[in-house]
Amino acid sequence: MGAVFLIALILYFYRSWHSMERQNTVYSTMEEPSLPVAYVSSGDYLMNPMHAYLQDMGKQAARDMITVLPQDRQLKLVVQEYDNMVASASYEIRTLDLSHLIEKGTVSDISRSDGNASLVLPIQNLINKDQAYLLHITLETGAHTLNYYTRILWTDRDYTKSMEDVAFRFTTGSFDSTNSKDITTYLETKDTADNSSLGHVDLHSSFNQIIWGKTGMQPKGRFYMTLKEFDGMMGEIQISYESYMTDENGEEKHFLNEDNFVFRNDPERVYMMDFDRTTHQIFEGDSEDFAGKRITLGVGNTDDIAVQKSENEHYIAFKTDQGLWRYDQSSKSGHAVNIFSYRSDTDDGVRANYDQHDIKILSVSDKGDVDFLVYGYVNRGSHEGYNGILYYRYDSSNDTVTENFFIAIPEVYDQIRWNLEKLAYLSGDGLLYLYYGGSIYGIDTNSLEVVTIATGLQESGFASSDTQQYIAYQNPDAEDIYHAAKITLVNLESNQSSEIQGGGYLRLIGFNQDDLIYGIINPAYASIYTEKHKIPISEIHIVGPDLSDKTSYAKDGLLFTNVRVSGTRLHFDKIRPVEGGHYEAAGEDTIISNREQTDARLSGVGSYTDKILQKVWYIEIKDLGTKHVRSTAPKNLSLERASSIDLNITEDKNVIPMFYAYAHGHFQGRTRTLEEAYELVYDDFGYVLTADGEFVWNRVDKSTMVTIRNATALAEEPLTKLSKLTTIDTYDTYSMVNAYGMDLSSALYFLNKGYPLIAYLEDSCYLIYSYDSFNIRLVDPVSGSQNVVGREDAEAMFRQDGNRFVGIVPHKT
Repeated sequence: MGAVFLIALILYFYRSWHSMERQNTVYSTMEEPSLPVAYVSSGDYLMNPMHAYLQDMGKQAARDMITVLPQDRQLKLVVQEYDNMVASASYEIRTLDLSHLIEKGTVSDISRSDGNASLVLPIQNLINKDQAYLLHITLETGAHTLNYYTRILWTDRDYTKSMEDVAFRFTTGSFDSTNSKDITTYLETKDTADNSSLGHVDLHSSFNQIIWGKTGMQPKGRFYMTLKEFDGMMGEIQISYESYMTDENGEEKHFLNEDNFVFRNDPERVYMMDFDRTTHQIFEGDSEDFAGKRITLGVGNTDDIAVQKSENEHYIAFKTDQGLWRYDQSSKSGHAVNIFSYRSDTDDGVRANYDQHDIKILSVSDKGDVDFLVYGYVNRGSHEGYNGILYYRYDSSNDTVTENFFIAIPEVYDQIRWNLEKLAYLSGDGLLYLYYGGSIYGIDTNSLEVVTIATGLQESGFASSDTQQYIAYQNPDAEDIYHAAKITLVNLESNQSSEIQGGGYLRLIGFNQDDLIYGIINPAYASIYTEKHKIPISEIHIVGPDLSDKTSYAKDGLLFTNVRVSGTRLHFDKIRPVEGGHYEAAGEDTIISNREQTDARLSGVGSYTDKILQKVWYIEIKDLGTKHVRSTAPKNLSLERASSIDLNITEDKNVIPMFYAYAHGHFQGRTRTLEEAYELVYDDFGYVLTADGEFVWNRVDKSTMVTIRNATALAEEPLTKLSKLTTIDTYDTYSMVNAYGMDLSSALYFLNKGYPLIAYLEDSCYLIYSYDSFNIRLVDPVSGSQNVVGREDAEAMFRQDGNRFVGIVPHKT
């Protein structure tokens, strides 16, 4: 009896202790999406789905979409409330740079039907036509203050309805065999197009690819249409939707798709200039996805995939279609865990499938633990409605995902991704290193202490190696990136730093895998800019992580500029200094590394051809034999350690002007020169903006013929400012843009803005004031003499002389 009592007592205290221990841990589940989504009611469509922000995004969300106002400016909105109720609504209109408040207003009349709230914004006659503004809508629900953003445009040239109709018919027609023949009107099929994958198709693809091959694909749910851009001539429309097919076993496979269209309006009709569809299959983790030596991911693109293995290779973490999985290939029974996904079976898709976020795998331990970041817009859970960075750890021993901290950042997903692609590295001792906004931060993931390692960096003055274990940055205290006296190289794993000094000013170029590439600027040329407003270097050096010399390159009498790393190749232009403080071209050159270029992110990733789905991606694993893999979700989400961290990111008011490139509905990058930006988006019919959202260049917004009257008088003042030209110089009524390096056809865009194009030939300056399909017309602003040159001859003539152009862009008032 005493023994039984003792055993019972021990069990009691054990259970009590175990219960107390669990009471100290906060377990939860990720809440379902809860916030309302607002739409613009535009004719037959509910357009521009606006997702709610619980933070003030300022002007950061301005590029998400643009809304063309009806002529009476009465903007109709429909709010899908879900379990919320909109109690009141207000709005304000500002200029895109937020410097001027144009209008504030409230809405008192809110009607409801079928779970939706309808309201009208009574926008007054205070805005200028053909000028874009930022509209900030605030909805009060009692539980939340919700912020929604769109740019608005009031214009007499609203051709968006025709564009929307064509885009909608094209997308829906690809599923409808009776209407799909209309699609052939727009196709520009080429024999050289890649017709092997449904993951990416465009106007050059075959008709069979556009209509989903042999899959029998069908849409599932609604089509969500967004007007991404419109300027009176060019329109860009994005349609997002889910689809499904039934395989030979009768099982449904699901896909997420994004169709992007670029249109141009001409007097006769609307022309489709570009179409681009990306598709990725939703990885279900079914048993048939794990077979033989493969985990079959399905249709997609390598941009959607990332793989990382534990050192002992027992565990494989992989990201696909914005979900994170871990596979245990050492398990006798086979086991996969869907660690993280915003996808939800109870949501209609517009919130759970919202794709403005991504996942970064940081580490996979030999015990099966996985550290990872989720960044961008938070679709669901305790931080829903915020943009930022979440740091999680999956603990394999107790099958729990733990939220460690959240960094709220009021910038859109594309900008957050742009920063984290530069640096997001977790060292073995638990220090998380991030680059953001010109600063390098170190976060102790145990104590959550934040240390700023360097600040005031310019983007091109910072670089990380392929693995991001090594980083390098120029002296942030230097006058600019061309006058840095030292470069600091840091091994983030050992936390050891080294400095490179001497030989002149130092210019960071980048990395080839773990080898650092930098240049030396001869002080004698440190103040003599090239025509593209760059300082050339006189020597190129490549050193290993221990600063041991790998190779160097120098030529007597030559300098190097436009140095760029592309895989294992280093490309650069050669120039020669001449009298008068100028340079002349001396050809191009390339340094080739004998190292094999590998992408660790795609380690073990391959593809094969399926008879129905075409190109299918997979991950190599150990042979499963007859094992059947089971897939589970983590048992718990722990908020015990959940904290908020503030990086105190501040906007640097003194940064150099940058050019922002956009195409296919997405931010493609920012660069120091217009030439670099337009090259990023030229093939995709994209456009380039300033930081304040002003158009600098747009491939589509160009008429077939233009003539500028009084060209010499219009250019009289700008011509006096050429000697001060940098990359973009802003004056009271116009900006001057350094367009050196652009081809003639692209540079003729500037005539569409009402000013002639300044062009150089040898030592002479001309004004191009007119063009059509066959000729261009030039005038010498000094002598007044005019000349007509055929288009092909002119393009060859300017190309041979280096394509030296300067564009003038008027400011909208």
